[in-house]
Amino acid sequence: MTSKDKDFKAEIVSLEKAYEDSLKLAEKIAASSDRFDAIVGIARGGFPPARFLCDFLNIEELHSIQVKHYGSGAEEKEDAEVLNKDFKELSDKNVLLVDDVNDSGKTLKAASKFLEAAALLKTAVIHEKDTTNFKADFVGEPVKEWRWLIYQWAAAEDVLGFLKEGDMLEADATEAQQFLEDAYSLEVEMSLLTKILATKPAYK
Repeated sequence: MTSKDKDFKAEIVSLEKAYEDSLKLAEKIAASSDRFDAIVGIARGGFPPARFLCDFLNIEELHSIQVKHYGSGAEEKEDAEVLNKDFKELSDKNVLLVDDVNDSGKTLKAASKFLEAAALLKTAVIHEKDTTNFKADFVGEPVKEWRWLIYQWAAAEDVLGFLKEGDMLEADATEAQQFLEDAYSLEVEMSLLTKILATKPAYK
């Protein structure tokens, strides 16, 4: 499903909800028999939950891997591409690979291939959709009804991408808010939308 589909729906995940669901995820990991030496966050969306998990699970070692799969406005690339590929320092360690959402599974699968030298490799996501073809080992909360999840740390990128796609980038806040609701069933509070629109110069 792409943002051009008529039944495409989107939802903003607040920082508070992402934090609470990350805590749920940490509790599930802690209840398992697995113990981890290091966490690898998938850039860019996996950075915040990876840091939350470091805090909740008392893991000091944090690394990152960048996988390019989606652009702004839910624009999907054909293949997930790993941009950094050297993880020799993680050989023989127990590694937890973390992302925000598992949608198709392509990102997790691509990243996992470059961490095969780890003594133990498990994957964890805040949210997982039924559409994935590569299940995560740990999931904070499953997503039963499909919608595009916009985490607040990526709200400007996605919302402005949707507005640009609909030729609404120069619309005022009220018009933009109505367009997002009509086109994507996306409810954006005016206070947040105003902040997002203030970042437009960086996206032109």
